[in-house]
Amino acid sequence: MSKKRWAVVIAVIVVASGGIGYGLRSAFPPYPAFSTPVVMDEALWRAMVSGPPMAGLFAIVAAVIAFYPAYRSTRIARENAAREQWWKRAEWALGQAGSDNQTDREVANDALVALLSDATETEGAMIVRTIENLQGAGGVDSGAGSAETSSRWRGLPWVK
Repeated sequence: MSKKRWAVVIAVIVVASGGIGYGLRSAFPPYPAFSTPVVMDEALWRAMVSGPPMAGLFAIVAAVIAFYPAYRSTRIARENAAREQWWKRAEWALGQAGSDNQTDREVANDALVALLSDATETEGAMIVRTIENLQGAGGVDSGAGSAETSSRWRGLPWVK
């Protein structure tokens, strides 16, 4: 979680605990610190359990319970949107990698190398295999053993 989100969570906890403290303080009569002890009778307990202090506590508990699923679904939606954008870029680059224009292929290869850093192992292997097939095809490149191919993919562990 980012620092900004942690700050928001801590602020909510501080405000909530302040509200609980204020509610508990207002439930007790103002006795001096060293006087006779406060007697917690049945009427006071009934008022605390069925009144606003307990309602506030339940509201805080409900907010905390509702926060986690909302946060999790937002995080999942953000990750899915990022993966979808990654795939759109990968589709564009793979489409350009099959071009007859040398410049388009070079740009696509550079884009695919950049995209490989965010790819899963399966996606990376798929992209590398697709590029090998496209570059091995007649008219697209001089062959799989070209200097461009070997120097570009040398550092990738799944390329042999």
